[in-house]
Amino acid sequence: MKHLFLVAFLLIITGLFVAANIYTFIPIYQSISDSIHISIEKAVLGGSIFSFFYAIGLLTFGPLSERVGRKKVIVYGLFLSIVTTGLVSFSFNEASLYVFRGLQGFALGSFAPVAFAYTFEIFPVQHQTLVLALINSGFLIAGILGQLMSSSITYFYGWENVFYCFAGIYLVLFIGSLFIYPSLPVTKKDDASLLQDFYKIVRNPALVICYIITFSILLSFVAFYDGIGQYLNEQHGADEQTLFKIRAIGLIGASLSLFTGKFVQRFGDRRTLLFGLILATTSLIFLFMSQTPGLIAILSVPFVASISLLFPSIISLVGKLGEHARGSAISLYSFTLLTGASLGPIIASTLDFPILLVMLIGVFIFNIAMGLRLKFSYEKGYH
Repeated sequence: MKHLFLVAFLLIITGLFVAANIYTFIPIYQSISDSIHISIEKAVLGGSIFSFFYAIGLLTFGPLSERVGRKKVIVYGLFLSIVTTGLVSFSFNEASLYVFRGLQGFALGSFAPVAFAYTFEIFPVQHQTLVLALINSGFLIAGILGQLMSSSITYFYGWENVFYCFAGIYLVLFIGSLFIYPSLPVTKKDDASLLQDFYKIVRNPALVICYIITFSILLSFVAFYDGIGQYLNEQHGADEQTLFKIRAIGLIGASLSLFTGKFVQRFGDRRTLLFGLILATTSLIFLFMSQTPGLIAILSVPFVASISLLFPSIISLVGKLGEHARGSAISLYSFTLLTGASLGPIIASTLDFPILLVMLIGVFIFNIAMGLRLKFSYEKGYH
């Protein structure tokens, strides 16, 4: 039991620092553009390239882990992450920034889908949901941690040291992974068709509904916080420090993930999912009625709490429904999640904040309808 605690701790910490690198560029675009003499727009494109190759990594490494083993992919993925993260520090022009950041994104995409599938296989059923919830909470916290580390290190030591620091962290995690993670037997045959796996997944009605809901979860979270930032800055003159405090207050809601296991044990995955969707919808409706900075800070807590419930409940459903193609199913989940997240800033920048709230309310009402259909499909035995 003590060893499983170490495994869980390492998975959670690794997830936190892997996801943190998704956000490291956001506060240092100006520093990078000044250093290598490119426009801020081109520096921003470096972040988009990272996301694109990260998504490719998510689709690649989950199925690969079913053929060579979960531990091998996590360990070698971390080694690759050390090298590629260090390379980002050596970016000297636009092309090198894009190449190194793309390689880093691909390497870091090796962790999330494999870690989720590994959790289903290594932990007893009664502990799976809690571990999944804590890993996902780490992904939420990473949005703040990544920007805080990046801006702080850049302020004192220069932007290059951000990636030296993360490479050092990945080195420690790599060493820990070598000795702490137990190896599991590989049950997937080498000649099993990857396309056949994905074909079975997309023909499963319950999984398709899960992916529809998944697409909107991180999209809504990212759009919500981007929208808040733009609205408070334009309408109330809020500075970055104020926005940071509001984001940090909202993350209190992530603590609900500690109780997700209890929710699932008592009510089941589907009811927990529906409760999270209803909580998100209710929070957004109250926020639409009054959009003062204080109320935004307060209502962001239940909204983040709802996201903390949705992540582990939906991935628990995907893992169970994916069965023998679990690695592929979770890879597709991770890819769908990230694709939705990449659209969040675009939607937030296009819509006024009240209209954004109406759109998000509509999205979650639609998700509730999908969740009710998921209950029917799941009980009918589509798995």
